[in-house]
Amino acid sequence: MIRRRFIAGASCPQCGAVDKIVRVEEGERIYMECIACNMIRDLDAEPPREHPTDEPAVPILIRPPKK
Repeated sequence: MIRRRFIAGASCPQCGAVDKIVRVEEGERIYMECIACNMIRDLDAEPPREHPTDEPAVPILIRPPKK
């Protein structure tokens, strides 16, 4: 069964159209679709990195200076 829901106020990351994004649940698959430009983005996939060479962030522990 396919279930579609509009996301109010959302803008398409590809074309910028507002109120044209649909969240689609198709069995186990969940994705968003723009009805203005037909862009489809898998919501289960990792988000794209800004730069392909970026490494994942590593937390850094900062300690206060010793007195």
